Amino acid sequence: MINLLFSLNENYVYPLKVLIHSIVRQHPEETFCMYLLHAGIPDSTIDELRGFIEKDGNKLEPIHSKNFFRPSDKVAITRYYALEMYLWMFAPYLLPEHVDRVLYLDPDIICVNDLRPFYNKNFNGYSFVATNYKYKTKWVQPFNNLRLRNFDSEDYFNSGVVLMNVKKLRKIESADHIVDAIRENKPFLILPDQDIFNLVFVNDIAEEDWRVYNMNPRVFEKLKILFPQKYNYDKVNEEVVFIHYSGKHKPWNERERYKYALGKYYFENENKVYPEMIKVEADRKGRNK
Repeated sequence: MINLLFSLNENYVYPLKVLIHSIVRQHPEETFCMYLLHAGIPDSTIDELRGFIEKDGNKLEPIHSKNFFRPSDKVAITRYYALEMYLWMFAPYLLPEHVDRVLYLDPDIICVNDLRPFYNKNFNGYSFVATNYKYKTKWVQPFNNLRLRNFDSEDYFNSGVVLMNVKKLRKIESADHIVDAIRENKPFLILPDQDIFNLVFVNDIAEEDWRVYNMNPRVFEKLKILFPQKYNYDKVNEEVVFIHYSGKHKPWNERERYKYALGKYYFENENKVYPEMIKVEADRKGRNK
């Protein structure tokens, strides 16, 4: 059984179901235990999600997180960054003791190919396996080093797809240390959980290829123009495991206004999860023409 981890609030349950469908669709003979860390998703929503997941023989384990923060911490909660953004880093102290590794995924992701090669990666002594957008890092790293005060780091890892060595983390890290890092660095955080991930664990992350495990639709648009033989739908279908719709432009919000080609993979899966809703929306648009 493969352990998956999600950390979100009720607003992201909609795309989460699309992500889950894409994973199950790519692994019809595999079973998954899906851990959902949250700070107050209603029971009715949890029950509906459980039915959606367990109809395919998989398992949902919701965990209503204890509050690691004091009211005075005033953890940033905005439209884009809610309290749940931090919870995945506390997984070693929230998950059952028998869980020794787990794959954390942001809900704004689609699975295109087999994730098992990534899930079964050898940690080689590291606590995490993640991806680093080096095309971006080389330009912004001096700024990151300055604001996060980790001057020796040459890397900045994305926190959307992270394989966690839970067994090791329980031994070497503590929830209090993570909370202290958030408190001390709050004024300097731009991408809050990602910044803390890179600050606390900067020397304990093994790197994997973002072009396979964390493809960015916006970057793909540029690459397919520069290298059309290498970056096209055939290559995506053959090689890419995760497409990550990071940033403020989300296909489920923008619909036909979503301008990136890789949005088609989201919409294909969404249509399987919400066929009636998609049909109603299409009919409405047809009447308004």
